Amino acid sequence: MVEPQKLLPWKVYSHPFSIFATSVQLDDSSSDEKLNCAPDNEPIRKRPQSLSSDSIVQTLRCLKRKPAVAFAYFKDTHSLGFHHDFSTYSEIIQILSHSFQGKMLVSLFCEMISTPNSASPEILTLIDHLRNTCVTSHVLSFAVNCLIKAYTTCHAHDAQATIEKFCHLCRLGFVPTVWACNFLLKFVSQRGESDLVVIAYDQMKSFQLTLDAQSLNIVTRSLFQANKADEAFQVWVGMIEMGVKPDVHGYSSFIIGLCDCGKFDLAYNMVSRYTVLQENTHERVPIEAMAYNMVIDGLCKQMKLEEAEKVLENKANHGSAPDPYGYSYLVRSYCELGNLKKAWHHVEAMVSHGIEINCHIVGYLLQCLRKLGMTSEVIVHFQKFRDLGLHFDGVVYNIGMDAYCKLGNMNEAVMLLKQMMAEGLAPDKIHYTCLINGYCLKGETENAWQAFEQMLKANIKPDVVTYNILASGYSRNGLVMKVFDLLEHMMDQGLEPNSLTYGVVIAGFCRVGNLSEAEVSMVCGYLQSGWTDHAYMLFLRVAEQGNMVDRFSSLKLISNLCREGKVEGASTVCMMMLEKNVVPDVISYSKLISAYCQTGDTRSAQLWFDDMVERGFSDVIAYTVLMNGYCKVGQIKKACELFHQMINFGMKPDVVAYTVLLDGHLKEILRRGWQGIAKEGSSMKDNEIEPDVAYYTVLIDGQCKAEYLDEARRLFDEMLAKGLAPDVYTYTALINGYCSQGEASKAEDLLQEMIDKGMKPDELTFSVLHQRTLRD
Repeated sequence: MVEPQKLLPWKVYSHPFSIFATSVQLDDSSSDEKLNCAPDNEPIRKRPQSLSSDSIVQTLRCLKRKPAVAFAYFKDTHSLGFHHDFSTYSEIIQILSHSFQGKMLVSLFCEMISTPNSASPEILTLIDHLRNTCVTSHVLSFAVNCLIKAYTTCHAHDAQATIEKFCHLCRLGFVPTVWACNFLLKFVSQRGESDLVVIAYDQMKSFQLTLDAQSLNIVTRSLFQANKADEAFQVWVGMIEMGVKPDVHGYSSFIIGLCDCGKFDLAYNMVSRYTVLQENTHERVPIEAMAYNMVIDGLCKQMKLEEAEKVLENKANHGSAPDPYGYSYLVRSYCELGNLKKAWHHVEAMVSHGIEINCHIVGYLLQCLRKLGMTSEVIVHFQKFRDLGLHFDGVVYNIGMDAYCKLGNMNEAVMLLKQMMAEGLAPDKIHYTCLINGYCLKGETENAWQAFEQMLKANIKPDVVTYNILASGYSRNGLVMKVFDLLEHMMDQGLEPNSLTYGVVIAGFCRVGNLSEAEVSMVCGYLQSGWTDHAYMLFLRVAEQGNMVDRFSSLKLISNLCREGKVEGASTVCMMMLEKNVVPDVISYSKLISAYCQTGDTRSAQLWFDDMVERGFSDVIAYTVLMNGYCKVGQIKKACELFHQMINFGMKPDVVAYTVLLDGHLKEILRRGWQGIAKEGSSMKDNEIEPDVAYYTVLIDGQCKAEYLDEARRLFDEMLAKGLAPDVYTYTALINGYCSQGEASKAEDLLQEMIDKGMKPDELTFSVLHQRTLRD
């Protein structure tokens, strides 16, 4: 009798069988005895006769002890055009099931599922016949297992369908084995569908199928991968209550899964529960060290250090070999809390267990000493650990350098940097910034600048912190001009000073009694902090005193005022800059012009535009901004004049400029017709400028408002033909056109097309449809 656990490792048979089917048909007097008289290596030669179900069944029965030959014969007769029926299918299934030929049986089932034939018998009817005729339950279980595997093969991309087939089998009274349940669960979980895994698991429970530790692992692992730790915990508890005992990896993998999902409290409870279980039942199924360490790490990050220590104790009590990880997490956390005593306690415990101290442990301890202000102790212990021959990383070296810098011993700090480089470690901006800070604290600004230059030569880019430290050093020593030079250097590197930078500058000016310069710097500081009103008022006061804020900050002030709609203030700043012969850039001019246009004051916008042009500044953007302003107030003629002036000055309009002008034309479409639009469209073609989505949207909207829906649709289709993807606004414009003409069905079709393309209609789209509904 075959053991249940050996039902389905598959055996691969290779039998060189290719035979003309009629040559193996037996005459009426044939029998097993006659067939078996032939040697195994001789082909069967019999008088050919026509194929029939009875003759094929009889032949298959003669070949039942040679399942590979029988299967090949079955397929050969099918290839000759014979349509197998219930009797022939039933016979080959019984042969393959009784001989446990899994690969062949799965192949047969897959063929029946994938190519259903109305003349072929139902596969479940065949399995039911096998149930009624087989002697042992193992044979039936084997066949059911093969069928379930065939379902997963044929429905590889449809886990739901496979689950339904599985449940249908159960409802018919077939009882899948544990192997089959796990095979299905694994199949579904590998597709990343955790919800379906739970559905399959619940169905198995409802049919009271037997599950084991592997089932538990598959379901919970799938839920953890989907970050559903609470559901995984519920499954775990439920299966334990059903009598399922986790295997050797069960507890560990479950605890690791909880930790991966950030459920460290649940993981801690699991460890505690496991400990009680071990003590009460004396079971010895050890939790893996990795699981313990992950719980300790998570609890330490939550600063639940007493619980973390209990886990470390449980780990040692249950035979897990000591390693550096659990101790390292505790040392790190106690050092972060400044509890040096507890941190040293765990370091000593590490040493007592023969665990080597690494550079991370050293870094935690030295960092703790530094935070506690024990700078001299940092140096002492740095040397002690170094004398032990420990390998230091860049972090530890930086802590040592910082301690020497704070003590004013710059020679030793520089020596550490050189030793670090000699060991093959490359210094970074933190190491150089540390040296710069040390020199600045001693007032040795020249040496600080030299360290800064070495940093640049090493292709290490300083950050704002580095600049702030150096600026602070210059400021403390009254080197105000050096501070400004440094700020300029900083901006040349693409870094923008922050509020701390300006605070350092202001403090430096105040320290040397230069309050006017301090106020200038305060304007910059206010701007950096987003306090535009304060910056503007202080700007005016500084200007009245004869001082001027730097050009960069003045331009930023103009930009901020324009953005906040305070256009008169921005204009005042611009005029004061010009009075000091500081000319704004074209971007600031454009922002000022745009701000006036938004208020409808095209006269002031034109004045600033003329001033910009007279100074030799102009670009397509500035022209487009003013053209848009004129179009908004209905002065299309002015906009057209600007458009042609731009072309005459040798500037090539872009698609935005054309779109702005087109939009202006469309607003007067009923009065002027389409001549102007056609003209601008021709101009675009002459300049080889391709219209974009915005251009087409404006044009479609205009055609819809003019009730030229066919032309609007033609433009829409033209967009698609050019590979341009209409956006929500394009669709809404056309939907609005259809609604206005009572063509609701076309509007609804467009709305559905939007949704099918993954677009989310906005409030305007729904408003258009709603208004149309109200009119209807």
